[in-house]
Amino acid sequence: MAEVRIRDVISISIVAGLMVSTMVTFIAIFASGLDDPDILPSLRSGFVIGASAAFMIAIFGFYRVNEMASTAKDRDAERMEELHRLRAILSPIEERPNQEVGGWTVAEKIRRDRGVLVVDLHGLDAPSAAAVAERLVERRQDLKRVKIITGKSDQNSINTSDPGVRPAVLQRLRIDAERVNWQVIQKSSSVTLRPMGVAPTPQIWATRFAIFVIPMTTVMTLAFRDLAGSGLESQGMAFGAASGILVTSLVSSYRDRSG
Repeated sequence: MAEVRIRDVISISIVAGLMVSTMVTFIAIFASGLDDPDILPSLRSGFVIGASAAFMIAIFGFYRVNEMASTAKDRDAERMEELHRLRAILSPIEERPNQEVGGWTVAEKIRRDRGVLVVDLHGLDAPSAAAVAERLVERRQDLKRVKIITGKSDQNSINTSDPGVRPAVLQRLRIDAERVNWQVIQKSSSVTLRPMGVAPTPQIWATRFAIFVIPMTTVMTLAFRDLAGSGLESQGMAFGAASGILVTSLVSSYRDRSG
C-alpha cells in the first residue's frame, strides 16, 4: 500500500468535502422542488455539510498519519526486511546469461517507491523477465503488493526495455496470478500485482449493510423521486430504493487487501 502523507490527507479531505457538498446541494434542490427550487439555502446547506465532512475526514486522517508515524521505526524495519526478502528471491536472476550490457542487479533494479515494492526489468531479456514473474509467483506467500516496470520509467527515461519483456511477463501472470490470489493491474509501462483480498465474512457483511443501508437508501430514494418528476414519484422511489440496496450490498462486499 502506498504511504499516505499530510498533503495526501489534505487533498483527500478537500475532494471528499467537494463531493459531499455537491451531492447535498443537489439533494436539497430536489427536495425543495424543481418548479421553485431554493438555490441559496441549498448551496448553504451543501457548503456547511461538505465543510463538516472534510473537517471530520481531515481529523481522522491526521490521527491515522500521526499514529503511523509513532510506529515508524517498526514499519521502516518491516519494509526494509520486505525489500531484502524480495532481493533475495530474485537474486538468482543476476546469474542468468543473455543480459544486456551492464547487467541486471537486484541492488539497482529492486527498490521501494512510495511504500510499494518495485521491480525494474530494464536490462533483462524476455526469458529472464518470465523467470522473474515465475519467481514472484512461487514466493507469493512472502510478498504483498509488487509493481513491475516493463517499459520506460522515471529512473530510466533513456533506455527502453526488450519488446518481448512485457508479453512474456503477462503470459506468465495470466496463468498463475489468480491462482495465488494476485490481481494483475496493467498500465502502459508497468504491471502491478495487488492482493485480491479476503472477502468479508457473513457477519461482517451484515454489519456493514446494517450501518449503510438506511442512509444510502433514503438519499437515493429521495433523489430519484424528484428526478422522476410529478406523476412518476412512486416509480422513482422504487428505483431509488432498489439502487440504494444494490449499492449498499456492493459497498458491504469490500475485500481486505492487506495480505
